[in-house]
Amino acid sequence: MMRLVNECFFTSEKLANFLFTLSNESYTFGSPWSKEQFKIDIGSEQSGYLILEEEKVVAYLCYHQFLDEMEIFNFAISPQAKRKGYGNFLLNRLNQLALAEQVEQIILEVRLSNKAAQELYLKNGFEIVSSRKNYYIKPCEDALVMIKKREARTKE
Repeated sequence: MMRLVNECFFTSEKLANFLFTLSNESYTFGSPWSKEQFKIDIGSEQSGYLILEEEKVVAYLCYHQFLDEMEIFNFAISPQAKRKGYGNFLLNRLNQLALAEQVEQIILEVRLSNKAAQELYLKNGFEIVSSRKNYYIKPCEDALVMIKKREARTKE
């Protein structure tokens, strides 16, 4: 049974280990952040984490909120949990939070080679707005910048 973890009862050290391990398994080129970077980020007031678990943590989405903008920093789904709708679920939940917080846009960068992620983002209302040359290292690769603008509310 999958559940969204709202309250986390792990220490930041233990959660950082879980997230680092999941990232390392999920990203083609290994985790973009170290355990220490996760630990520091978990303690940041701007950071938010949406975490899905079954028997263990199977997916997470890390975002930062600055005034009326959110940025997705890390988003990983364990290889065994892919193609189960978890990515759509987490993006939908983030969109609900963004609407509640009156966020104007959600921004992210994605590797040029990561076609599956690009497809997921496009399906969830993101648009490609630009690219960043040599944005990623290990290996060096360009990034696409994608933005989802706030959905206009219908007048009743």
